[in-house]
Amino acid sequence: MSQAEVLVIGAGISGLSTAWWLAQQGIPVEVWEKAPWLGGKIRTNNHSGYITEQAASLLVNFRPEIDRCIAAAGLTASKQSRGRDLSRYVVHQGRLAEMPMQLGRLALSPLWSRQTKLRLLTEVLMPRSRQPRESVSQFIGRRWGSEVLESAIEPFIAGTLASDPDHADARSLLPRLTGLEQRYGSIAAGIFINRIIKRRRVNTSEAFSFNQGMGELINTLSRHPLIKLKTHCTLDEMHFQNGGWHAQANCGTHNRHIRHLVISTPASHAADLLFPVTPTLSSLVGDIQYAPLSVLHLGFDRAQIRHPLNGSGFLTARRERLSFNGNLWMSSLFSARAPSGKVLLTSYIGGARHPERFGWHDDQLISSVTSDLKRLIGLRGSPEFIHVDRHSQALPLYYGDYQRRLAAITEQLGQWPGLHLVANYRGGVSVRERIYQGMRAAQLISQSTESRTAAACNSDDRVATLTTAHV
Repeated sequence: MSQAEVLVIGAGISGLSTAWWLAQQGIPVEVWEKAPWLGGKIRTNNHSGYITEQAASLLVNFRPEIDRCIAAAGLTASKQSRGRDLSRYVVHQGRLAEMPMQLGRLALSPLWSRQTKLRLLTEVLMPRSRQPRESVSQFIGRRWGSEVLESAIEPFIAGTLASDPDHADARSLLPRLTGLEQRYGSIAAGIFINRIIKRRRVNTSEAFSFNQGMGELINTLSRHPLIKLKTHCTLDEMHFQNGGWHAQANCGTHNRHIRHLVISTPASHAADLLFPVTPTLSSLVGDIQYAPLSVLHLGFDRAQIRHPLNGSGFLTARRERLSFNGNLWMSSLFSARAPSGKVLLTSYIGGARHPERFGWHDDQLISSVTSDLKRLIGLRGSPEFIHVDRHSQALPLYYGDYQRRLAAITEQLGQWPGLHLVANYRGGVSVRERIYQGMRAAQLISQSTESRTAAACNSDDRVATLTTAHV
């Protein structure tokens, strides 16, 4: 295969993962990225000892394929795992309360009323849903009740996914939980059965970053010798001809005719590229909504905070009416994230819960967040370090009948051989799922390539046989 047979547009985690998995199979890949840097929103910055993450702060994994990727990339020794003894908190009635992560402890938590505890313990007796589609709120409310929804699930959906459970599709956003109900009849039964028969342990996972932050993952994947990278390079035009894709870039005289074109850009950009070729697919992708998000990093002297910071941080419920959706204690999560004697706290503001807050200026962000932190963790004084990252299109929102949208996108892609859409609006927004979906895309491309090679070899064999017979 020549260098020009696979082209990836976009060097975020989705595009780089696809390219890396292909390269691992010996398939050369070219990647075009319009920005001067790699990784999309994933960037690690060092501000005089304060190590901040522009977007994803860690990787939560339960997939063996991701373990294989980390090992093959030579990153195992660089992993920094989140401590297993770290507590996880939510804001409950104006105070931080520990949130149990095991189902048994969750059912007995003092966060819930007696009625909710009983409902959690008897969830196994509830029937499966017969509805073709449910929102996250409908699914969780039906199985666990509104108290769990508002105190635990809504903070998770808003704080980690920037989404709204009232509008988000349950099967798209909570595939593991909805899958357990559909397969085993209940969430609790599914977890128990998986433990007993030693299948995939759906309630265990590992959370980690790397010694040099999440940016180390990006840098390592991009250094594969079979990946050719071009930054400041934008795809200006694409069209299908002669059984392949013609791609024209704005960077010099970059024109390629390739068998496989992988578009790994945000949905709006992908829709613009697709429109001249297939308006139907362009519309399906372009209608996907995104949530805006601001990320505020604050550094303090340790003595300024009374709370022991013995956890990973906390999420906030919408009914608490706080200025931010979640607060990560980065210097507690991982070592060397702040100078000695200092702490680094990262807050997430806006999202689907409060998109208007994306427009807050820095002073308003800082004053609102520090005011809330004073009440919650006993903060005193002002931060010595401040940095703000803003993402107008932070994360896609899996709203409405998202499964039907994905099916329609897949159907339309089937009409265009060699065209692939690999981005976080398909298959999950986490770093884990982006690496996994990149692997699946690489497998499809590899299988297609092997089929072409086999067909060509068979054709050559037939020609040789006919020629020999004729002679």
